[in-house]
Amino acid sequence: MKNSIKTILLAFTATLIISSCTKSSNDICDTNQICYTQAPDDLYVKLEFSTNPSSTPIEVKFYQGNMDNGTLYDHFYTTNSVEYYLMPVNERYTATAKYLVDGDTVMVINSDKLTRESYQNCDETCYDWDDEMILNMKLKK
Repeated sequence: MKNSIKTILLAFTATLIISSCTKSSNDICDTNQICYTQAPDDLYVKLEFSTNPSSTPIEVKFYQGNMDNGTLYDHFYTTNSVEYYLMPVNERYTATAKYLVDGDTVMVINSDKLTRESYQNCDETCYDWDDEMILNMKLKK
């Protein structure tokens, strides 16, 4: 009985020591991976739209900040399903889209803060320059 307890304790201690010496699953070290160590100042905001049921262009307003107290950055009409803006990070952006559905105007509003993403690779902080924020402006079905 004493030998089995000692064996279990020895196995537990060995497992603990080995696991404390390995990197966590979030840490990577790939010297062949491209690592951008400079943080981006601007990233893309992607606006996604539905096809307007009335086949008329969608009225879009894009704000820096909130809709009620932000700055109107752009106002346009579109039939596109996607629009992009290259915007400064660490700012809130809001978009509105007006659709005409069965004679009624339906407004979709979405807002989020654009932030940059980073990760660790070989003890360096790497930034994702391809990251984008998506504001879903689609009608709910």
